[in-house]
Amino acid sequence: MEATRDPVHRSRYAFQRDGENMVVETWIEPGGILPEHLHPRQVEHWSVLEGEIRFGLAGEKRQLRPSDGEVIVEPGTKHSLENTGDTETHLRCYAIPALGLEGFLTESAAAARDGMFMRGGIPRSLRGARWAARFLKQYENDVVISFPPRLIQRAMIALLAR
Repeated sequence: MEATRDPVHRSRYAFQRDGENMVVETWIEPGGILPEHLHPRQVEHWSVLEGEIRFGLAGEKRQLRPSDGEVIVEPGTKHSLENTGDTETHLRCYAIPALGLEGFLTESAAAARDGMFMRGGIPRSLRGARWAARFLKQYENDVVISFPPRLIQRAMIALLAR
């Protein structure tokens, strides 16, 4: 499996389909994050394979290690990940169903490599804002990011996603 790298959020992903579901191998570097978001129609099963991660789930944060087992994220539940340690963390996510998750992560990583946005998804320019509006509209049924607030996202989409 070849990994896709997101230099802004300091993470990498490799994907393996399992019917309509998907295994996402995820590596998060020290200082790396997956910003808070939710999936309206998808369940995720997260496991830490190596290292440790600060896992945010429904407003609560806790450190997870391989010995902590699996964390299940139900549809509509806000969650985030942050590597606060000194070593890379390897996680596995089983997404049920996969929906557009691979496209979301690979397109976001490509935009990060192209300098379209800063950490947390903040656009660097009008070009980045237009990209973000189209991107958020394309994936709004699969992934909803928490920042900026949904009302601002909808306004951005209405103004810029042409």
